Amino acid sequence: MKHKLIYLIIGCFGLIYLNSCKKSSYLTDGGLSNAKSPLTTYEYLKQHKYHLFDTLIMVIDHYNLKNEVDETATFFAPTNYSINRYLKIKRDSVRLINENNNYTLTDMYKDITADSLRIYMSKSRVTLASTPMEATVVPNSANTKTAVQRILQPKPSESWSSAPIYYLYYIRVRGSLDPPNVTAQPNDPNVDLKAQCQTTDIEPSSGGMLHVLSNNHTFIRF
Repeated sequence: MKHKLIYLIIGCFGLIYLNSCKKSSYLTDGGLSNAKSPLTTYEYLKQHKYHLFDTLIMVIDHYNLKNEVDETATFFAPTNYSINRYLKIKRDSVRLINENNNYTLTDMYKDITADSLRIYMSKSRVTLASTPMEATVVPNSANTKTAVQRILQPKPSESWSSAPIYYLYYIRVRGSLDPPNVTAQPNDPNVDLKAQCQTTDIEPSSGGMLHVLSNNHTFIRF
């Protein structure tokens, strides 16, 4: 009887362990994901399983830019967080005048134009591997000055891999490109503003490239 009880306890712990493995399976590295998507750029954003681009889709639809998004060579997609950061900045600003004031997407549409979104549509096909280590100007559909840069990241001391890690940055150029290896002052109005990509090299079926900007990026205000 004693042995049966021990086996029963061991069995219960085994079931608990297996169940916890199933629940945390999303933490397991399943290998390289497929960069190619059967969806167009617009469809990929609209059908994202975590709804990371729902607000962006609303902005795209408002300005009737679906076709332009699908046809652009490279789209640097801001997330809902980026747009909400912009709305919060504007909301805080109007509430300094009157604490009951609000600022919504409807208000934003009155203040910006379609070109505000076209800034994120590069006319060049940009990939992480092909992007130079020095900031390089690339044209966009808003005809403003933007650039891209691939930056090598410091390797963490606990890193298990010797492979170099690069991040892709989308840059809003103010004035002329900042000279390389020069540290600009944070409050310099002419310093270029960089937005890091959190996901790179998605290849939608519409033919362009798709990169996702960091959630810390502020929409149109780099």
